[in-house]
Amino acid sequence: MLRRCIHRILVKIFPSKSSQLFQSECPNSPYACPEIILGNDERNEILPPSIECNVFPNFWPPASGLRTPVSAWIANFLALVLALLVPSLLILGGFTIDLMGWEHQQVEQSFEQGSQVLIDTGSQYTSIGPFRFQYSNLPFWNLLSSYKALGLIGLLGVGLALMSVLNWLQRRSGVQSALDTEEQMHQRLFHHSGALALERGLSAQAGLLQSFHEQTIPAMRMAIINWLQVYPKHFLQIGLLVILAGLIHPLLTIAALIAAWIIRNVHLWQQAGHIKQRWVEQQRWGAAHEQLGKVSQTAPLMATIHDSRETLDHFRSNMTTYRNAASQVLSYDKAKLPLVPLSLAALGTGLIFLLALGMLDPRKHLSLGAGFVWTASICAAIYSGYRIATARLSVAKATPKLAQIYEYLAIQATSSSSATKMLSKNLSQGVSVEHVTLQSGNNQKLLDDVSASFKPGQLTAIISSDPFLSKALVEMILGFGQPVSGRLMFDDVDSKDLSSESIRQHSLWIAPNGPLVTGTIEDNLWLGLQRDATIDLREITQLARVSEAVLELPDGLQTLVSFNEQRLSPDLMFRLGIARAFLKKPSIVVAEEPASTQAGIEAETTRALLEARNHSCIVLVLPNRLSTLRAADQVIVLHNRKVADVGTHNELLERSELYRHWNYVHFAPVIR
Repeated sequence: MLRRCIHRILVKIFPSKSSQLFQSECPNSPYACPEIILGNDERNEILPPSIECNVFPNFWPPASGLRTPVSAWIANFLALVLALLVPSLLILGGFTIDLMGWEHQQVEQSFEQGSQVLIDTGSQYTSIGPFRFQYSNLPFWNLLSSYKALGLIGLLGVGLALMSVLNWLQRRSGVQSALDTEEQMHQRLFHHSGALALERGLSAQAGLLQSFHEQTIPAMRMAIINWLQVYPKHFLQIGLLVILAGLIHPLLTIAALIAAWIIRNVHLWQQAGHIKQRWVEQQRWGAAHEQLGKVSQTAPLMATIHDSRETLDHFRSNMTTYRNAASQVLSYDKAKLPLVPLSLAALGTGLIFLLALGMLDPRKHLSLGAGFVWTASICAAIYSGYRIATARLSVAKATPKLAQIYEYLAIQATSSSSATKMLSKNLSQGVSVEHVTLQSGNNQKLLDDVSASFKPGQLTAIISSDPFLSKALVEMILGFGQPVSGRLMFDDVDSKDLSSESIRQHSLWIAPNGPLVTGTIEDNLWLGLQRDATIDLREITQLARVSEAVLELPDGLQTLVSFNEQRLSPDLMFRLGIARAFLKKPSIVVAEEPASTQAGIEAETTRALLEARNHSCIVLVLPNRLSTLRAADQVIVLHNRKVADVGTHNELLERSELYRHWNYVHFAPVIR
């Protein structure tokens, strides 16, 4: 509730910066999109990134579809308890120190008088800032032993142990909150990328999604962990500790805060100067290193035409330059003097000196315990400020990256409900790509003015130095991605007029792993299809060149397999996907070949692809086998987002330098 209230206040103050970046539904997603349960007034609210991470970062804006994990609230509650516990333990520690001093004084007096009688403590008291304790009025005082300080030390130890346990639990809750948020973000990206796949394609989003998974989400995870370690714990703690120190000695507290401010600014000034000069020092270091190598290599030759003593002096001069530059870069300190440690030592000594004067002045009533509480409070407050600054730096680094995810999730998937035409089961003219331009996820061109045609009963291999280009083209033909210009025609029907369901119904994707799902081999062959008892699966497996391999399995077609099957070779799983094509009888088959293996096995796989082509369907292959290239009716070469050349394998070898180079890079190790 506190976060939501702060959020609403900031939106009221900065209405121009608030934006509707997210949608709670994914109407066109082929996946089940989770429903976000939010009020109508909260569904499209979000804190601008500049406000989010300025003072109170909000990693769970309501409109993003990310819900604040329960672990985050637990972490905040534990942080509040810890923030209250720290000054309480400091006060207890100061009181214990004063009590130990008083008991020690009483023991010495009793020994001087030759008596060890228990001393009346009814009139004794101690004062730590505004807190004045009279011993006899403390709870359970009479139940303690004569050595009261020992009992309080035990109580202090229990408090420290409790603080350690709570701190451990609070950190675990923060980590769990970050992981819960990461899981939600992965789910949102999964469903949203699925919703955009029909419009933008899959490969068009691949680079952006990879960046999110490898950079943005880890940065968000660490930012959440670091932030929950300081908020609200150190924010409240720093306030309570400064107030406590101010109540003990106001002027000295103000002096300590000014000293901390001076040290901070000295550090920032020194760091800024170092950042400005470090690049220069790195260049000097690199140049000196290169020159040092040249001098060492040419010194014997220089000695034949030059005085060797001057050559040695030149070497020593370069060595000195190299050492100085390396020292500046590796030490991370451009300053001639250690200003921060010297400032810290000077100001710290001055503060301790002033504190000592206050404790020696009887008018100030500063006991040893009060001095301990003041010193510990100031040190803990400075440490809290350092932790807050570190956490804010982590959040500031993650903010621009999170903004990219927010912008991506803000993209609305265009509804294709108006497309009512159905794709014909048997394409007579085939598929034609006419001057198509396709954009990537960052609005850059992925395909640029690409034209190609694919006829029924034709096997086409599509190659590219950038695998995203060839994948983007075949995925677009499968119905994933709409061109921003040009036309994609199925016979005489534009793809924009076809429903995506009909395209998927009459097409099939074959992957290096089949793909297989958990179940029997027979289940995988009938995957997504209605079983027909009149079809002989043995004939189907023979066409796909897998019958012998299946018969060798323990249970034949009833053998259980999984998505990450290890017992079957990639070629066998790939041919099981081809067998699925003989059952489904699609108009378009897109196959991603597995990596090259033995020549005999490759030939069998290529024959299975040719058998699929002979069933009057369009077969598009992303090849990894030389045998497939040789058997292809046409090979399309994509380069720099355009079609570089089209022809058979032999024709391209004769006229295309690019194709010859591609063949050498991919198949030279196999040929050898």
